[in-house]
Amino acid sequence: MEVGRRVSSGKPRQKVWKPKVKTGCVTCRVRRIKCDEGKPTCARCSSSGRTCGGYHQNNGNKTQQPPELGTSWERHSWQHSWTPLAMLLTKNVRHCPTPYPPLLVFDSKVEGQSFDFFRSYSVPELTGLFRVDEEFWHLSVLQMSMTQPAVRYAVTGLGALHQKFSNGHDTAIPDDSTDSQIQFALRQCNRAIHALSDTAASREPVHEVATLMTCILFTCYATLQGHQTQSIMHFRNGMKLFRNLERSRRREPTTVTGPLPSTTTTSTQYDELYNAFVLAMTTLEIQARSLMYDEDLPAFITQSQTLWPVCRSENGKLRFKSLTDARCYFDSLLSDLQCFLLECDSRNEWTQVGARPRQSTMDQFDVLVRRQDMGKKAFEVLKDEQQTNYDDRDRKTILVIKMHNCVMDMYLSIFRLSSTYGDLVWDFFERTYREVVDLSYELLDCEDDKEDFSTMLLPLVKGKKITNTLLKSNGANTDGGEEVKMEEVVVEEVPDATSIVREPVNRPRPRPVFTFSQGVTGPLYTVASKCRDPKIRREAIVLLLRYPRREGLWDTFNGGRVSWEIMNLEEELAKQFHSSSETTNSQVQFEVKVAADVPVSCRVREVEVLMVGPRTATVRLKTVAESDRGEKGKHMKIMSW
Repeated sequence: MEVGRRVSSGKPRQKVWKPKVKTGCVTCRVRRIKCDEGKPTCARCSSSGRTCGGYHQNNGNKTQQPPELGTSWERHSWQHSWTPLAMLLTKNVRHCPTPYPPLLVFDSKVEGQSFDFFRSYSVPELTGLFRVDEEFWHLSVLQMSMTQPAVRYAVTGLGALHQKFSNGHDTAIPDDSTDSQIQFALRQCNRAIHALSDTAASREPVHEVATLMTCILFTCYATLQGHQTQSIMHFRNGMKLFRNLERSRRREPTTVTGPLPSTTTTSTQYDELYNAFVLAMTTLEIQARSLMYDEDLPAFITQSQTLWPVCRSENGKLRFKSLTDARCYFDSLLSDLQCFLLECDSRNEWTQVGARPRQSTMDQFDVLVRRQDMGKKAFEVLKDEQQTNYDDRDRKTILVIKMHNCVMDMYLSIFRLSSTYGDLVWDFFERTYREVVDLSYELLDCEDDKEDFSTMLLPLVKGKKITNTLLKSNGANTDGGEEVKMEEVVVEEVPDATSIVREPVNRPRPRPVFTFSQGVTGPLYTVASKCRDPKIRREAIVLLLRYPRREGLWDTFNGGRVSWEIMNLEEELAKQFHSSSETTNSQVQFEVKVAADVPVSCRVREVEVLMVGPRTATVRLKTVAESDRGEKGKHMKIMSW
């Protein structure tokens, strides 16, 4: 911290006290700067391009306060309202359009530019894969930002961060506190927090909705900055708020209207917003659960609920009326499948030879299989009925749903077969891996380049070795617990994406994309980490590293870097295994050509990622051999982003 300057006498320089001026224009008083009090507008505002707020008339009432810029628009004077439209939530009227001023005025030029970027660029990109996401981002968020200061501040800050993200080449913005856009975004974040504090004691539904919406926006803040721990923390807080919103929704019966047919249920006046929140929180739940550390999982959600209404036809069969219905149904199914597999993994009921699932586990499995089968049939009927009405965006939505169904089919089959074949079961699904990669080519619009992808990985490079302070266990202590101490260790760093993938000649580098929903990242990571066919695996890794995408909490660059480390370790151990074999010709350099060339004992079974800093994590890989011996994986790298 900078200290005060000293005069020749050696004493600190004292600031001269002056009385505060309370007669300036509204704009200068909010900015906390001296106003020259010019009429009709002050020179301070005119010279900086701002709209002068005029002078508040006290009228003898000393307790009356001037309207503050940046608060809800109805508290502004007409010439300072920046809101062209306001949708108020009231108890008796769901959407009550209120009179609004004709001008669009922001607190600053930067705030206006950030809002325009969010509205014109961020929202279309966030909703690029699924049209149904517009219900949340285009309608709910933008409308709520018109009346709620916290949402507006968060929206403009996120717009500034996304603009910085879009102008780069990475999946996280640089951690540079001196950048003006980042500074503005953080100031807006602080303003949003203060605005939430002002309404913390309120129990009005509109404030509960605004708090949850701001929490989701803060999750996007953190993920764009690469702060994974903070993004998960914001999501977990948001999930608590969502559960409270769900409980309050049940207090008053009404009719739900939304993308699905009307059904009588318990609800409050914000039913349409609630449906949008269901989809948004389910999306984040799927992403966050795959990133949670083992010690955090018990405190996390153990079982998702099918919150979206299920539509059935007259004969009792499942029927989707739109792609929105299908997407919501399969997202709920994917979330439930995640919970099921995590519970089975904690009880060693799958992926190991001889595993014996309990009867209750098999009953849950049968339910998931039936739901998957019903959903696929309904999805095919929907495509046949409306195939002539789909545009390019709808066709991409269909590709994403198809890709996720491929992965769910594979995991359901693996659960059934893993007790017999163990870790070799992953080799049975090369056709599924191939289909996922081919669908990714279509979604990323790079089908013309795919013949080169399997050869775009650079030769194995060693990351630099760095010293890092890590927690290390020294066994039991005198109290019977585990003694843990800090120890400095030398760890090799995982190379960045540009050091792994060769840049093609005469091809522009793809710009980073930020979407809210999961798209290609999860399925491609599954292929890159579990497929042992060298060609398919390398294509998946290159797709992750060549096309930077931030899909909610998921990051293609980090997924590709971890997959690259897994592949190198498995192929190096396979080389050592075959070199020590008596039947191998020592003069021939061994090379993995098919999946069977990687022995079971050399395969990576577990990947443990532990955050050791704001944008730094250790990646520990545990092979099947180490897992069977009950050892902790000895292959550890450190990864920064």
